[in-house]
Amino acid sequence: MEWRQPYQLLVTSLLDSGCLVIPDLLLKFYTRLGLTETEMMVIIHLLHWRQIEQERFPAPEKISLYMGLDTEEVKNRLASLIEKKFLTVEPYFHPSLRKWQNSFSFTPLWERLIEMALGEVPSLPQGERDSQELYCLFEKEFGRPLSPLENEQLRVWQEEGIPGELIQEALKRAALRGVLNFRYIDSILRDWRRNNIKTLEEALAYDERRRARKRPTPSPSPPKDKYRDLYRLDADINQEN
Repeated sequence: MEWRQPYQLLVTSLLDSGCLVIPDLLLKFYTRLGLTETEMMVIIHLLHWRQIEQERFPAPEKISLYMGLDTEEVKNRLASLIEKKFLTVEPYFHPSLRKWQNSFSFTPLWERLIEMALGEVPSLPQGERDSQELYCLFEKEFGRPLSPLENEQLRVWQEEGIPGELIQEALKRAALRGVLNFRYIDSILRDWRRNNIKTLEEALAYDERRRARKRPTPSPSPPKDKYRDLYRLDADINQEN
């Protein structure tokens, strides 16, 4: 139909006028850098606000408008990206407004991408990969992004030398009990630490010992009275006679 052609031209024009540039290296390597899918989307929205809206420091409320995250979750994601050294906040002199403003800088992220593309950093070190996997596991169980304080607690556990398998086991036990909070998980880990538990096998053996101590001790059967049996036998003989 004739009316469709101008409509299609308008839609095409609107779509073409707002193209967002996302570096190909970012799409290729973001998982190897340790970025989660949600963190990647936050970065894409930051690129949108910079390239399309001309804002270098959008408020979390603005980013939240086009994401499935509330404002608090966006704040947590931004804090996490800064803590992981993917973003920094730097001063920027706005030429039109002629004043200094804050700006999200992608320089640390671009530098790491270039290093990875050149083969200087093939992937995250094992420790960092483990940390990222643990972080993602906690987010999956909690059903939400971790707060900066929770993220810090996760880092503290690892710095204390607690193996990842024990942290995962403590998380699993908290989830099974329906007590998903870091205080409860920490109480499990502290109990294991007090009892010198360092592996998952030791934790399972420790549980078995505790269960064994709680099992009721069977009552000893009364000693057999041989004399009573003797009298019973004698009575049976007398009855027969």
